[in-house]
Amino acid sequence: MDYTLIAVLALAVALMLLVAEIFVPSGGVIAILAIASLGASVWAAWLAWWGTSPALWWTYIASVLILIPTTLGFAVKFFPNTSWGKKIIHEVPTLEEVTGFQKETEHLRSLIGKIGKTQTLLNPSGFVLVNDERHHCESQGMIIESQVDVEIIAVEGTRLVVKMLKQPSAGESKSGPKKSQFSDSVADDSLDFEIPDA
Repeated sequence: MDYTLIAVLALAVALMLLVAEIFVPSGGVIAILAIASLGASVWAAWLAWWGTSPALWWTYIASVLILIPTTLGFAVKFFPNTSWGKKIIHEVPTLEEVTGFQKETEHLRSLIGKIGKTQTLLNPSGFVLVNDERHHCESQGMIIESQVDVEIIAVEGTRLVVKMLKQPSAGESKSGPKKSQFSDSVADDSLDFEIPDA
């Protein structure tokens, strides 16, 4: 058995696993495998060189002590810029992408407090027309019919949150509540109970 080959191959595997541990979340499993592979490499190097060439043994140990931090440093600095690294690591959004999203969010927030008209049935999401602009919106869990006036009350992500403007009820007007016509037309003595005014 060629212990020299085993020592070199196991060291190479250990270094690759250490790099993988940095970029792939594994809960420490990859790190354990890397340590085991490094231990196998050291054991094979001991069997191959300690008895025959202690100078090679100590050269190997020095190489391990230099290769581990060098490989990790190289991986952290250069691996994210490689094609593999870009696939594994999600790229940070560019300033233009972030700025565009911020501008859109600021525009939507500027609509808070304004009145719009629903363009579709909100069940609870749909579309609303505000300042001649069509926006995706959602109500607060309520179903709102189309062509109903709503107020913009908040922004969630890229959606406007709306609430229906309070409509006067059937028995009310702007001047105040109406009296029940039924109670006026029915004589009080014809009923055995009273009908309160609305």
